[in-house]
Amino acid sequence: MSNLIIKNQLRSISLPSRSHPSTTGIEEALNKVKAISTTTGSSESILMGLAGLEELYKCTEEFLKMGSTQRVMSSDGSEFMEEMLDGSLRLMDICSVSRDLMVDTHEHVRGVQSCVRRKKVAGGGGDQLDVAVSGYVGFRKNMRKEAKKLLGSLKKIDGESCTSLSVNNGQQDEHLVAVIDAMRRVVSVSVSVLKSFLEFLSGRQSNIKSKLASVLKKKKDHHDASKNELESLDSAISCSCDDLPNKLEEVEVSIDGFEKNLEGLFRRLIRTRASLLNIISC
Repeated sequence: MSNLIIKNQLRSISLPSRSHPSTTGIEEALNKVKAISTTTGSSESILMGLAGLEELYKCTEEFLKMGSTQRVMSSDGSEFMEEMLDGSLRLMDICSVSRDLMVDTHEHVRGVQSCVRRKKVAGGGGDQLDVAVSGYVGFRKNMRKEAKKLLGSLKKIDGESCTSLSVNNGQQDEHLVAVIDAMRRVVSVSVSVLKSFLEFLSGRQSNIKSKLASVLKKKKDHHDASKNELESLDSAISCSCDDLPNKLEEVEVSIDGFEKNLEGLFRRLIRTRASLLNIISC
């Protein structure tokens, strides 16, 4: 699915209005992303979620450039600003590492594809294919570990954004409260979408356990249907099935989409952080 189609789908969702006029735009962008279900774990839904985040941070950047937002955040939200700066840096790191994982995955998949094609055309090259497959299997193992580490970092971000802040000795300004709530929900939604993406990379523990019941065809068919593209490729490689070229192509399409959207999101995160730093320097 192209980014243009995804963004058109995002814009087509009808949204409820919110109370504070200064946060209306960002509230609408938040609801658009939240309306996208990434809980299914499908590459398509996660891709839409990442595209939605890019749109959300575009809106967040505009929100942070508003004079009213800058005034209230610079005058009363010093502790909150520290929270936002720390969270933005961590999200940038997670997004950057995730993007690099996609680049490396692309290289490994293309390497295996090249060996498969040479073997099919020339009838040889089995040793080269074995080396390429072994390299991919080793990389996938490291990818799972890295994804789980990043999931741990996401939990810390979400937990810290839930802590309460005291503003003006408990007499909180209504505008500041609205700004804090909106920005914290941007972080929370970001964590949710990135969590789904990283779970896509790391796989589900139930996939391993379900192998014990694979002798039952019904359960096996259900298990196969629930796999994402990476998990299907793992299975195709482990059993050396004839469907390997198709599985490689499916993964390449998914990875290409993730790589592009993560790059776009990373750039938006950089701009958002720059806007936060600009507020502090004013």
